[in-house]
Amino acid sequence: MQGRDNGSQSHLITERCVQRLRLSRTQTHASTQGISNVNTAIYHIVSIHLRSRHTDWHTTLEYAILSSITGTTPPSKLDTTSWKIPKDIKLEGEQFDHPAYIDLLIGADLYYEILQTGRCTRPGNFPVLQETVLGWTISGRTADTNQNEP
Repeated sequence: MQGRDNGSQSHLITERCVQRLRLSRTQTHASTQGISNVNTAIYHIVSIHLRSRHTDWHTTLEYAILSSITGTTPPSKLDTTSWKIPKDIKLEGEQFDHPAYIDLLIGADLYYEILQTGRCTRPGNFPVLQETVLGWTISGRTADTNQNEP
């Protein structure tokens, strides 16, 4: 298969987040192409210094400002009572199970830099826990997401 993509090639941030953080923007004229070849114009970028809450990792990157990145994720509150997340794991986002807007999307060029070796999986409809420099992330299939499948 040609043209495989590991995700977004750009770093993206929402206008809402830029305003909330009172970031200084720089004018630009660019576009990004998304699902179904939809082009979105980019008029401003911001430089952001990211720093982990759990490790000494940090970096400075330019982010393209968009009105939104996705809808709310997850679409509804997840029931995580059966997931048995180890107590010693420091999650990147403590309220991952509550619907919220995605305000920041890290591009594919940074993806492999933030991954670490830790990974926890369980058989069945349980998500994968992946260790990153930002904390542990949770992603994948859940019983909640499978209910909508044909």
